[in-house]
Amino acid sequence: MNDMIYMLALGFGVYAFFSIFYHYVARPMLCDRGRFRLFALRDQLRGLAIDGKVSASSFEYQYLEALLCRLVEKCSWFSVSSLFESLHRNKNAELSPDAVRFEAEASDEVKEIYYTAIFAMMRVMFNNSPVWTLILTVVFSISKLFGWATKQWLDIKAKIFLEEPISDTGLTA
Repeated sequence: MNDMIYMLALGFGVYAFFSIFYHYVARPMLCDRGRFRLFALRDQLRGLAIDGKVSASSFEYQYLEALLCRLVEKCSWFSVSSLFESLHRNKNAELSPDAVRFEAEASDEVKEIYYTAIFAMMRVMFNNSPVWTLILTVVFSISKLFGWATKQWLDIKAKIFLEEPISDTGLTA
């Protein structure tokens, strides 16, 4: 019986050590890595404007630059738990008219930057909530069982969550 208690105490101690290490060392580093990816994408977008491939006054440029700046600013705030909270509160949410317009009007190069930014933020969300990572992996695995429509629904809901202004959500950090 004592051996079992010692093993549980040792397991808890190792778990506590790695949790503290992850929270104070690894997570900030991984969050910064995602933030730097977003900075690089914003620089890539600005490079397209400098090269004349996209007009800096165009809707697609202004929309994507504003989105990238907002994602950089709130990079450490986003997590899978805040996504689930948003899904629960906004069950019938749809893409904003600006997001629909962006999808329709944006060039392929600009859309590629957009999709890369959304994917980078999904990684940051995983990193900001390590306990939820396993749960989300299970959800994605189950969504593969139900097919393409479920995965598309989850992708659209994640885009809605990442694109909405933070001040309008009413979510807590």
